[in-house]
Amino acid sequence: MTFHLRNQSEIIEGIEVRGGAKFRARTREALALLSQARALELVQTHVKLIRQGKRSGMRAWGNTPTFVVGRATWQHSPLWYAGAIAHDAYHSRLYDAAGKINGGEPAAEAWSGVDAEKQCLAFQYTVLQTLNSDENTLGYLAHWTENPTYAGRSRGLGGWLDYLRRWW
Repeated sequence: MTFHLRNQSEIIEGIEVRGGAKFRARTREALALLSQARALELVQTHVKLIRQGKRSGMRAWGNTPTFVVGRATWQHSPLWYAGAIAHDAYHSRLYDAAGKINGGEPAAEAWSGVDAEKQCLAFQYTVLQTLNSDENTLGYLAHWTENPTYAGRSRGLGGWLDYLRRWW
């Protein structure tokens, strides 16, 4: 039996965090920042697992909404990583809200796609602004909020292929 250090797990701020020691330490820093921004409660409500992975994305469905985090995201500054966690937690919030409205599986556009991405970027911007992020970072987010085409398609095979192309 092989034991992988990348699969170690601990509870940080009420959220299961699964990955290597450096990943868990950086996640601890990012979650502490979210506590200062008063965004931690939203994250705790809508993300049950933060897991180290090859690329970043929110798996909002199921009993364990999971934010999978790629190396480029979690190895960036703790401030940027905190913003990314807030961003993807907001995707999960949109998923949950849409599911409650229609009483079942929400449409992909309700929590992903251009309109949802704009809402998530706006939340991320607010969180980073609260944490006194630098103007370059805030400007970067403001730019993408206008036309968030980087996320690709939100459903079907095209959406999956776009996800596989992510480097973050």
